[in-house]
Amino acid sequence: MPRICRFVVGFVALALGSVPVRSQDERPDIVFVIVDDLNDWLGCLGGHPAAVSPHIDALAAEGMLFTQAYCNAPQCRPSRTSLNHGVLPIRTGTYFNLKAKNESSIDTPTMQEFFAEQGYRVASGGKVFHGGPGRFGDALLARPADPKPPRGQDRFDASGTPDDGYALDVDDEAMGDHKVATWAIEQWQTPSDEPLFLSVGFFRPHRPLQVPAPWFERFPVEGIQRPAEPVEGDDWDDMPEFARMLARSHAHKALHGGLSDHESMVERGTVDATIRAYQASVAFVDRQIGRLIDSLADNPRGRETVVMLVSDHGWHLGEKKHWCKAAIWEQTTHIPFIVRGPGVPAGARCTQPVSLIDVFPSLVDFAGLEKPEWLDGTSIRAQLEDPTASRPPVICSYGADNTAVRDEHWRYIRYEDGSEELYDHRVDPDEWTNLALDPAHDATKARLAGFLPKAPHPGLRVQDWFDKHQK
Repeated sequence: MPRICRFVVGFVALALGSVPVRSQDERPDIVFVIVDDLNDWLGCLGGHPAAVSPHIDALAAEGMLFTQAYCNAPQCRPSRTSLNHGVLPIRTGTYFNLKAKNESSIDTPTMQEFFAEQGYRVASGGKVFHGGPGRFGDALLARPADPKPPRGQDRFDASGTPDDGYALDVDDEAMGDHKVATWAIEQWQTPSDEPLFLSVGFFRPHRPLQVPAPWFERFPVEGIQRPAEPVEGDDWDDMPEFARMLARSHAHKALHGGLSDHESMVERGTVDATIRAYQASVAFVDRQIGRLIDSLADNPRGRETVVMLVSDHGWHLGEKKHWCKAAIWEQTTHIPFIVRGPGVPAGARCTQPVSLIDVFPSLVDFAGLEKPEWLDGTSIRAQLEDPTASRPPVICSYGADNTAVRDEHWRYIRYEDGSEELYDHRVDPDEWTNLALDPAHDATKARLAGFLPKAPHPGLRVQDWFDKHQK
């Protein structure tokens, strides 16, 4: 049987439930793309009516889009550590970008190490791990630097408000993400006898929100649409005090003269300009992703190709008067999750909950390899055959005792002080109506609370940061 036919038959068997172990010459090439700080402001996810993401949308149209996909930790380091090692934060205590003294070391292989051990040629470039491409692979590319605004005009400060957008007077070719895409294309076009595992990390729309000027021009500031707000009342009216403190925080850094990010930006009139800069950054990185995806049409190794695209977490742009990440509501945790490959039905959508912990085991399945016993996640292979096949809820942690449980319809949150939030996404996609105190939903709360980790790895308490920075 020719190689291509053997693989298609094997992949269909994989989707149906059996997991055939394949010889090396039958294994597909795998292209894993991770984007930094990309929320659901994409055309295919409908997160913003003016989203410009034609290349990501095209990828979704050619494969399966998981519309209810989430991170397992809403900051870069814990999210990427969990994803690349296949181990949940609740097992390691890696909850924040700030490293805690009592975190457990992780001695299991990363995805890159695992696939290399299985005979893959591994190339990893850009921001795949929190600090860069990782330490393992046949070819590595550290994230290239970006040009900066002219002296005195750069407003970026990691501890400051996120209104650091700037329309750079440079071509796309000068940007780090363009260079990452060019490198990835070169790696893809390099022939080899081994199958290729290519992991590529794109930096935008991470701050600073600075991309070439033509991308800003697509979003005139006069036409910027802010996220919707309740018609009556205030979104904070039914939120517990702990949630309000979380909304005011900026990854628990100090306030700005006593003001939160949102309060400061509203006072200075920079909200619309910041939304514009985020949208420009998304459109820019979408183009760079498109360059890579277009290059995959011709495979120099003569193999089939599996493509997966995700983000490390979401990003707030004023929802709940919160900005950036470091919270466990929908906008902070909702991410794109797209898979394209042989046997994956084009244009399919799955509404079952999946998360980044499911990436590693899914890619192992796609390669026809045996799943390592240490992996926490569950492969998405069942949903490729039947998108309605049920999956358990997703767990997202921001500290050991601040946890969100998200199933197909509900989000339940319990904070470290015992306060709660509950949202029914069938009627409340913006999470404006907290049902946690309504006795009519006690059964739903109890069901979702049953998925909370029984003995999470301890870590820093968020309240300690509140006490330090919000007084």
